[in-house]
Amino acid sequence: MKRKSYTILLLSPDSDRFRRIRVSSPLLWTAGAVVVGLLLVALAVPPILSRLGDHVAARERLESENRSLRGRESEFEHDLGLIASQLNSFEAQTQRLGEELGVEGLPSSQPAVGGDSDVDDVSGIDQELGALRTRAVDLDQSLAELDRVFQERIRLLQSTPSIVPVEGWFSHGFGWRNDPWTGSREFHKGIDIVADLGVDVTASAEGVVTHAGRNGGYGKTVDISHGFGYVTRYAHLSEILVRPGQRLRRGQILGRVGSTGRSTGPHLHYEVFRDSRRVNPWKYLGQRGR
Repeated sequence: MKRKSYTILLLSPDSDRFRRIRVSSPLLWTAGAVVVGLLLVALAVPPILSRLGDHVAARERLESENRSLRGRESEFEHDLGLIASQLNSFEAQTQRLGEELGVEGLPSSQPAVGGDSDVDDVSGIDQELGALRTRAVDLDQSLAELDRVFQERIRLLQSTPSIVPVEGWFSHGFGWRNDPWTGSREFHKGIDIVADLGVDVTASAEGVVTHAGRNGGYGKTVDISHGFGYVTRYAHLSEILVRPGQRLRRGQILGRVGSTGRSTGPHLHYEVFRDSRRVNPWKYLGQRGR
């Protein structure tokens, strides 16, 4: 079967002569296909190049974000180290306070965990944060325990007799002496402070009045319970200015100096009890026993 062919005439612009080119049908179809293919490629290349550019830009953006994240991770690790260092300092101070207050076994005194390891992934960060949270909870519990003990010590100090209840001079101390009435040897259960009649007498510590009235040879007397086993007694008063059940502050006026009861003249007889036993008041007044 004879192949079909086509003739292409080419005219030169410099002459009137034609040039003939015979092209077979398959070659023509092949050339056409190549041209169409080239056209299709020409149409497809710009979108591909555009998408490729987008991919390159996205990759650069991701690399920039990764660098930023690495920088933030480094800052985060630094911050974690600072927090751990501060926790170490707080734990050390809490331990010293506990030792000063005589408190043992504080949660924060246990060996510290976390705060010193390298943080190189999400799992490491989570572990580090968990360890810091545990230490923070332990420190909070330790501080709560120290606060409880400290408040207890404050109440103890507030309840401990510590000031001279009246201005005057000391005539008789705590211990054995010759009784001014009989001359016989007897044990003096408190201290005597001589002062002018009517001088104010104040509570030597915070407490509650348990007795306000006459009490045999003590005359007009006020007893105050301070808690922690402390009780103080103020005797021979000329006037009582408080009532039973009344709460007094340290330094608050409770009565006035007198000479009621078994007394040889205006003075205050002052006694201190600890756990129902009389003790020498001098050691609660910053004085040496006499």
